[in-house]
Amino acid sequence: MSKIPQLPYKLDEQQKHHFARLYLLDYMIQENTNFSILLDENSEDLEPIFDELMARELIEIDTKQRYCVSRQGRALHQNFLKRYREDITRNDVFCAVDLERGEFAFAFYDDYPTQDGWNAFLNADRWDDLRVAVCEYLEQDPIELIFMSFINEKRFGRDDQGKWQFDLLLGSVWDEILEICNQSIHWPELGYEDDEGKVPASDVIEDIISQGNELIRSL
Repeated sequence: MSKIPQLPYKLDEQQKHHFARLYLLDYMIQENTNFSILLDENSEDLEPIFDELMARELIEIDTKQRYCVSRQGRALHQNFLKRYREDITRNDVFCAVDLERGEFAFAFYDDYPTQDGWNAFLNADRWDDLRVAVCEYLEQDPIELIFMSFINEKRFGRDDQGKWQFDLLLGSVWDEILEICNQSIHWPELGYEDDEGKVPASDVIEDIISQGNELIRSL
């Protein structure tokens, strides 16, 4: 049986900085941006993360005295993206599950050709988000899943004045990520009792994962 999740979820400074390094690498590569080693006031909050990236040889200083991503950093980023795409593909199908009917929203995806129609369908009250529960049962890190989705939604970066919202990356945004993880359905909650007796939570989540994987293959 999978481990029981240790609630509530928490993050220490070391974990926050790990995610911050991943984010900054992703930003520099995706935006094709290098930073002068003489950071301006809008970017000075990044200095500790640049120092950590340099110590790990994930960035280097070019001939123009700018921080740029090293070959080692690009390799790490590629592995990160590969794992991210695999995780998102595998977990998205569990974002909307009707536990009473045993149905997945994605089974009806072809019935909604427009994004607005699909979004309205997903917002129906019948659906429960089981992505955290599935991560827990598979002994993956739900915090990393939410962090990845935040990157995908461009929740980090610069504000309208060009100032980095990096205080958010190391501050209140983590409260939001932890709140999502802690308030989600957790797999040990999925057990129930019917006329035939008790159905263990592990049986329920394993059935959900099996059905979800089958749906992914059919899609």
